[in-house]
Amino acid sequence: MTTPEPFQRARRPEQKEERRQHLLATAKAALQTDMEVSDLGLNELARRAQMTKSNVYRYFENREALLLALLEEESELWEAVLRARVAAADDSEEQLARAFAGASAAFPLMCRLLSILPSIIERNVSHERLAEFKLRSFDLMGRAAQLLHESAPTRPIEAYVTLLRLAMGMMIGLWPLSHPAPVLSGVLSTPALQPLRYNFEPDFAAGLLLLLRGLKSG
Repeated sequence: MTTPEPFQRARRPEQKEERRQHLLATAKAALQTDMEVSDLGLNELARRAQMTKSNVYRYFENREALLLALLEEESELWEAVLRARVAAADDSEEQLARAFAGASAAFPLMCRLLSILPSIIERNVSHERLAEFKLRSFDLMGRAAQLLHESAPTRPIEAYVTLLRLAMGMMIGLWPLSHPAPVLSGVLSTPALQPLRYNFEPDFAAGLLLLLRGLKSG
């Protein structure tokens, strides 16, 4: 079996973007297995991508910056799926909640990265990069709020902005609760502990429905 040649240093803008996309695709493929985020350092990424670590640093300042870029990429894909699911739903609260929860559950890597966003990723990224990310997130929130408002205009768009802000907090908490460590998963398999188990998509939909019903109409 022939070992592929390692990437040479990119010089043209299109080459640099190609290398960046290769790194993101390599990281995504690794994290879509059972690999822990903590195990995906830049050394491991460089090995998997067949690039030198110094070349990897040309594109991402550290692991957290890489994860932030992956989250942005996944969030853009999520927005497209959310738009399609909302378009296929009616304007009932139940349908909107299920559409939102279903679109989110379809992107487990996005949910996984969101669950460590405030505790890990955002704590080790430069001010400039973090500001850029927050501005993009704010724009995404605005587009999603507009989408929901157009689907169910009985609530003001500000209500949907609040919904999205609180929904993010819910996702950050629900994802790890729905994916416990093996030992805890075994403990929670006890029938008596059934009320302590979480199932991400239905529980997220239930939480969103409560939020929608609590938001002021008109």
